[in-house]
Amino acid sequence: MKSILAFIGVVAILSLSCTLTEFLPTDEGSSGAATVETGPTLERSPRGVEEMVKATVQILAMVNDQGEWVPIWSGSGSLISEDGLILTNNHVIDTSFFEYDALGVAITNRSDQPPILTYLAVVMARDPVLDLAVIRIDSDLQGNAVSSKFSFMDLADSDQVEIGDSLQIWGYPGIGGETITFTQGAVSGFTLERGINGRAWIKTDATIAGGNSGGMGTNEDGDLIGVPTIVTSGSETGQAVDCRPLADTDRDGDIDSDDSCVPVGGFINALRPANLALPLIEAVIQGREYAEGSGAQSQENYDSSSARFLNLLFSDGVTGDDQPTQLWYALPSESTQICAFWDYEGMANGVAWSSYWFFNGELNEGGSTLDQAWGGGEAGNWWVCLVDDTGLAEGVYEVALEIEGTVLATDAVFVGGERGAAEFALENRSSSPICVVNLSPSGATNWGQNKLDSGDVVQPSEIRLIALATGEYDIRLVGCNDQSLRELFGVEISEDHYLGFED
Repeated sequence: MKSILAFIGVVAILSLSCTLTEFLPTDEGSSGAATVETGPTLERSPRGVEEMVKATVQILAMVNDQGEWVPIWSGSGSLISEDGLILTNNHVIDTSFFEYDALGVAITNRSDQPPILTYLAVVMARDPVLDLAVIRIDSDLQGNAVSSKFSFMDLADSDQVEIGDSLQIWGYPGIGGETITFTQGAVSGFTLERGINGRAWIKTDATIAGGNSGGMGTNEDGDLIGVPTIVTSGSETGQAVDCRPLADTDRDGDIDSDDSCVPVGGFINALRPANLALPLIEAVIQGREYAEGSGAQSQENYDSSSARFLNLLFSDGVTGDDQPTQLWYALPSESTQICAFWDYEGMANGVAWSSYWFFNGELNEGGSTLDQAWGGGEAGNWWVCLVDDTGLAEGVYEVALEIEGTVLATDAVFVGGERGAAEFALENRSSSPICVVNLSPSGATNWGQNKLDSGDVVQPSEIRLIALATGEYDIRLVGCNDQSLRELFGVEISEDHYLGFED
């Protein structure tokens, strides 16, 4: 009979910049004037390739140079109402790093022709944490009111999207010339995150290049289900040139420049679900001011050395009040979610942070999210979840948490397999005190957390008992002067296990 590991009893929980496409000037002709008719709700639009092309716009941040509009960067956007509301990424219209004089909107009339800069737009609502914004076409390039109706896209319920569903990406990526580009792929997964109601990201295997962010992600019916957002990209071509030390490859207990780096830039393809944009859209339609997310600006004088992530734990879900459903030493094979919970201190809103998931020692591209704006304040607890509604594959899952290029916490857990509860007994029969005990599931890339309680030291002649799941482990003992005392690899723990450490 399969042995299911009982969950841990009472455990106290203590407490996206995208690459913007550099703009090459195009014709400044006009595609005709339009009128703005503001309605209380979004109406339904006819769908078809022509309408989808016209509803996908290029957004240009521009400066006025001696009476001429000169674009300095570009992104993409989706028209979502006939009166000219456009959904895009916040970073496409953000002025935090560079000031611009106006936002331009370029419209495509034919898919084989470049978009034509035709309108000026104004920002109506923005959320830096979600990296979403709503802008509205306000006038033509001369400041005159517009007077037509626009082709626009309908929003679908993004919570109904499933893994394997077809996904179409529309936008102006910069690597396919100046014309609109269509890319097709599939939904590869989802992530959940504290502070975000529902799915935080829709992951896809479709190729999304820099300028495409802010554009349109549609289902096979042509409804908008998400906003393409490259959390980071090494280059406009999407090549992975961003390589970060995330794994302790030299097994010295530190993740630093001495370790082999893991390529991450250019492949993390993600969409913000359309449902997350609904509060912004509703606020604009109802004439209300939208309350921006709390991570509005990066902290220029922030010192990341003060930040700490600690008490990293694993659960199979999250309760309505942001607590773990159950805490596990190993998750059962029927699990559909794996969630990492941790406490934090010394953080600041707007700081870039990343969560990397590994499976059996390989980076899980679909589950990892890079360089998000922190919105949790200085101290508290946080969580992220990896979701697979078809069931998580059995193996070793590992998470690495990073801020501003520094990994602050890692740990790993088994999912599935014939596992039970066991007790690891460590006796210090040496003359050296032991300050760190690492028990890492074999196959993980890092040693993980210290399994001793904070401040605990195993003095000579003392014994410590550590609860864990049965399985194969790598074991590391570290002295109080950071000296490595013992390393053991591939230790099979199938029942209560004793280890006596001697000089």
